[in-house]
Amino acid sequence: MVQEDDDDFRILSLRPMSLNPRPTSLSVNGNEKELPDESVLRSLSTGTLKYPDDDIFYTFNSSHLQDLGPIGNGCFGTVYKMRHLDTGKLLAVKRIRCISIDHKEQIRLLREHDTIVKSEKGPNIVKFYGAIFSEGDCWICMELMDISLDALYKRVYTVKNSRLHENVVGHITVCTVDALDYLKKELKIIHRDVKPSNILVDSHGSVKLCDFGISGQLEDSVAKTHDIGCRPYLAPERIASSDKYDVRADVWSLGITLYEISTGIFPYKDVNSPFDQIALVVNGDPPILRPDTDEFGFNFSLPLVKFINTCLTKDRRLRPKYDALKSFEFYQIYSLGGPEIEEAKQVLGVEAVDARDNAVDKRG
Repeated sequence: MVQEDDDDFRILSLRPMSLNPRPTSLSVNGNEKELPDESVLRSLSTGTLKYPDDDIFYTFNSSHLQDLGPIGNGCFGTVYKMRHLDTGKLLAVKRIRCISIDHKEQIRLLREHDTIVKSEKGPNIVKFYGAIFSEGDCWICMELMDISLDALYKRVYTVKNSRLHENVVGHITVCTVDALDYLKKELKIIHRDVKPSNILVDSHGSVKLCDFGISGQLEDSVAKTHDIGCRPYLAPERIASSDKYDVRADVWSLGITLYEISTGIFPYKDVNSPFDQIALVVNGDPPILRPDTDEFGFNFSLPLVKFINTCLTKDRRLRPKYDALKSFEFYQIYSLGGPEIEEAKQVLGVEAVDARDNAVDKRG
């Protein structure tokens, strides 16, 4: 995902356009009736960079950033690794060509920006540093992580023939549940695209949620809109009908994600087509993780098995929400910190650097 710094990096010298202060709030949550024009997209610009560990606001334009190359593709545009010349700090910069995105993509861009800005104090969510509007592009500057969980776990299982042990899965679980619960309680937002590629890891073993382009506003705890996320991770109720749904749809996606990183195998890997998978999710039995199985060659503890299998309850009325998940033994064990979590962070940090430096392809 991220390559080593190149001595022959390019210094960007695009002429910035005029900067406008970013509005304190954007009314974009679920409202897709009014088309935002370029002046609204331009208003995303802050013209300054602000880091969480620094009280200074740094005025900047594109010439203050050094391009260290692309590291992946996100919603709407390419993500680059860049260095801020004034501080030497590394950033992830998403560049969006605003004039080429349509009505729906504009709304999604505003929604993602609004969510990440409002999540400044949220746990385990990528941090927003600032934005500029330059030469028709919107540059959104964010915290740089090293690799996606998707790329990391696939290298661990398929290349290194190893596994992610339960303390590592526990650390990822606690971080992700806390991030999703913060979005629900503090911002009244449902993520709607929970999957390994939207969970990022860095060299310190930090785990953070990203990509809020299809997040949706909750009204009385129910999603107001029906943007489709990644179909392989969609809950049965989101496939089967257009009825209202709530955060329990994300709990299903979390269950698929945890099953995948615990076993190294996507649970619907053997289906022949996306249509067959949809039919299986809606009409078939849910994936079930068992404590002792020859299928994966691993043993799983009862707390982990219960947590994952409960997330994968087909009837959403019986599937738990976040407060209930936090009462499960598996969450409780790893939410307290201690030596096992410190070991998990160390292992994840090592694996993140290894996957970053030996990536087969670029991942967002």
